[in-house]
Amino acid sequence: MTSALFIADANVLIDYARASPEILGLVVKHVGPVFVAAAILDEVEQLDEQMCLQHGLAVVEGSLTQLVEASQRGGPLSFEDKLCLVLARDNGWACLSNDGPLRDACKAQNVEVVWGLEIMLQLVETGCVSKEKAIEAAEAIHTINPMYITNRVVAAFRQKIKIAADQ
Repeated sequence: MTSALFIADANVLIDYARASPEILGLVVKHVGPVFVAAAILDEVEQLDEQMCLQHGLAVVEGSLTQLVEASQRGGPLSFEDKLCLVLARDNGWACLSNDGPLRDACKAQNVEVVWGLEIMLQLVETGCVSKEKAIEAAEAIHTINPMYITNRVVAAFRQKIKIAADQ
């Protein structure tokens, strides 16, 4: 993970908002700013602008040019995913997402991508979150989102946390 500036996709926001919203605040405080496109925030019932401010997330609007680009039809991405990609690309932010097609599109445009659980590794490495708290958050996310955060994903995360905590 090289970027210290992130834009969060809806899936990561939903997972953390439901399982452990304080993690988002810790990312902002100890890793780097996290931006949320207003259009993406509209998709996330579990968060509103006030909650974003409370956790230090910065809500941003795309420029007219960015909105027009994101609204172009075609391809596997929704408008919100395209906007997330465009904002990340244009601002040099890493895209914080678990969405496969968005991750692929980011990679195709040389935009750094970070998995939702991966962001907690830095918090563990810097001592801002205990490995137990990180695993607890990952398991809570798995419970609410078992289709994408599978047992295998959590097991791999546990292994990475063990390595990060031992360093």
